[in-house]
Amino acid sequence: MSFPRYPKYKPSGVEWLGEVPEHWGLPKLKSVATFSGGGTPSRDDPRYWNGDIPWVSPKDMKAERIEGAEESITEEGLRNSASNLLQAGRVLIVVRSGILKHTIPIAINETAVALNQDMKALSFDATKCAARFFLRWVQGHNDQLLFAWAKQGATVESIEHSYLAQTVVPLPDLAEQKAIAEFLDRETGKIDELVAEQRRLMELLKEKRQAVISHAVTKGLNPHAPMKPSGIEWLGEVPEHWEMRRVSHLFRAAKGKNGQLLTKEFCGSNSGDYPVYSGQTENNGLMGTWDQFEFDFGQDGVLFSTTVGSGKVMTLKHLFGKFSLSQNCMVIWPTSSLCLTRFYFYHFQPLFDVERALIPQHMQASFRMEDLYSYIIAVPPIDEQRSVVAFLETELLKFDTLTAEAQRAIDFLQERRTALISAAVTGEIDVRPPPKN
Repeated sequence: MSFPRYPKYKPSGVEWLGEVPEHWGLPKLKSVATFSGGGTPSRDDPRYWNGDIPWVSPKDMKAERIEGAEESITEEGLRNSASNLLQAGRVLIVVRSGILKHTIPIAINETAVALNQDMKALSFDATKCAARFFLRWVQGHNDQLLFAWAKQGATVESIEHSYLAQTVVPLPDLAEQKAIAEFLDRETGKIDELVAEQRRLMELLKEKRQAVISHAVTKGLNPHAPMKPSGIEWLGEVPEHWEMRRVSHLFRAAKGKNGQLLTKEFCGSNSGDYPVYSGQTENNGLMGTWDQFEFDFGQDGVLFSTTVGSGKVMTLKHLFGKFSLSQNCMVIWPTSSLCLTRFYFYHFQPLFDVERALIPQHMQASFRMEDLYSYIIAVPPIDEQRSVVAFLETELLKFDTLTAEAQRAIDFLQERRTALISAAVTGEIDVRPPPKN
């Protein structure tokens, strides 16, 4: 898809904006919008909460249109806070949140709402600026605005109000703004649907991947093997020749002991001599380094997150030497020649799925070492464990390849979306419909 350029351009006076169409205005944001903040009613007074007024906070800013919020307040709560009731059609923006490291969440409310203190609302002069155009303008300049609006020297990510208010926003006339916004709504809608299709594919691949793992480590690879009841609900029937043993008879486990010291705030990539592992999937569990160690380890282990609500289980191959664990994880390793570490890395995953299903969504319960030791697990012959691992390594590679392809497609589509928005809202391309003869 190609579009013409405008006939003439002029300097915007802002280095990162460059040139804009000659007939566009260059007002500061404070001249076309007014700003409203938010606040939090006292949590100690139940009369202020669970009312009819959606109370929008950064966690609600996951879509371009806000139709409600996770929490709500009452009229009395509104009166006893720094927030105001904002009618529909305002531009809502997050001004204080960790997400501002990489993204400026922005949306338009479809219903009346109140805000918490980490949000701002912009009310535009309807004769000068269309809310939808401004939303697209921010999306098209996300990276530049993150830098331009950043509060200097702040210990948390936040937007400085004075920088926000002084922002120069190139504006065509209102009819042209609406034409650009309508064009972008159509085109980004098409792109968003393609992205959604890829995300659905990734979710399906994830489900199939887990089903392959679960079947292989609980039923084996021989579809004709005689089966017996395991006596364990999540295992169901297992091959007749598999043993059933308690985890504590076959494994040892250890937890991190240094509490709050071993957090990302203290563990950087070059802050010490010994690796620190956590129950996270990023970087194979490596959170950073530390100048102390807790364990002197000489074999493979499986790393567990102890937070079951977001529980992750991952392997640490060849975990030799001295290391520490963060406070939210533990490592488990076999003490018996009957058990292959990599097999139990897979075998424990269905168990964790069962545990997570038992936890209410609003909770993140702790997964204790005693819990792990108490479980009954299946023990196939060691050669069969090796065969299952070899099968899974081959099959899961196929799923991982397809998932990576889907992610690359999403990345490409999102880059295209941002580029299209940026080009349209800065006048690099003219997306107005051609004049009728």
